[in-house]
Amino acid sequence: MKKVNILICLVILAAITAPSSARAEQLWPFGWWPGHWTWTSYKKFNAHLETGKDTQNQQWASEDWYVQDWLSQNKDNFALIDGFFRADILREQTDQSDVPVLIVGPQFYRLGGLDKRRVVTTLDTVYGITSRGNHPMIVLKDWHTKREIGLFTKDGLQLE
Repeated sequence: MKKVNILICLVILAAITAPSSARAEQLWPFGWWPGHWTWTSYKKFNAHLETGKDTQNQQWASEDWYVQDWLSQNKDNFALIDGFFRADILREQTDQSDVPVLIVGPQFYRLGGLDKRRVVTTLDTVYGITSRGNHPMIVLKDWHTKREIGLFTKDGLQLE
């Protein structure tokens, strides 16, 4: 009788810990919350969500985007840049000690990492800042605090 009770307990324990056939991806009955698998499949197919594992410059290295993609959609390249200023993505262009400074607006922070890089790359291509001049970089500063938040060089955008 004692062996039968142990056998019954083992069968019940195995039934509880084994994956159910209805949800094969579920680890065990007390595992993931109901929407977990929906969220993981959503993240898998949305490339705009940053992984945080890659360095900033290499995170979008495999992205197939060229600045001409945006410039070709406008007759006047400066009109595109003016749109960034009207949308308050960019606030002001200036220089300090002969170094170009770009003051970003509050809407800059609402952009994803890839679009931040696209906006600054487009501005650099239109004005040719990093391709000529004594200081081939752009310093980015916050509109409110006036603190430095990053640099843009010919190698790309680096944000703090």
